[in-house]
Amino acid sequence: MPTPRPLDEVTARASFARFRWAAIAEGIALLILVGIMIMRYGVYGGDPWWNSTSDLWSTISSRWSPIHGVIYMIYVILGFDMWNKMRWKLPRMVLIMFFGVIPVLSFFGERFLHSSMEEDLRRRPTLQDTDGQDGAGAAGPAAPDGTDTPGQSPADGK
Repeated sequence: MPTPRPLDEVTARASFARFRWAAIAEGIALLILVGIMIMRYGVYGGDPWWNSTSDLWSTISSRWSPIHGVIYMIYVILGFDMWNKMRWKLPRMVLIMFFGVIPVLSFFGERFLHSSMEEDLRRRPTLQDTDGQDGAGAAGPAAPDGTDTPGQSPADGK
């Protein structure tokens, strides 16, 4: 079995940072949409004596729904970007999309994906790991006092 390609930790972390903002925005937008729907259908759309004479909540709903849709699409695109950078399997992408559908779940999903990403970056090889190994072996270890060889002090003159 060939060795897996190393992940780029820097781009994966940058992608997750963008996704984190999108997850928070999606969670808030979904909560606002749920509140609007409760007001529109639950409070003012029930019994005739509760019925409002204005179309306020219908208007708010028709304006906020497309905004929420755009925020969700940005969330999915940034989730796909993170999924692609981390090279996760397809069920993880479905899970990312699912986190944005149920109110409040995007907040918990973001925390779950953060711990998943940290574990994968710790477990799997990264480009930064291979860069660090090449640079350290060429010069050798430095002594604590700044000299090139351990055990030799600048006063020794050797």
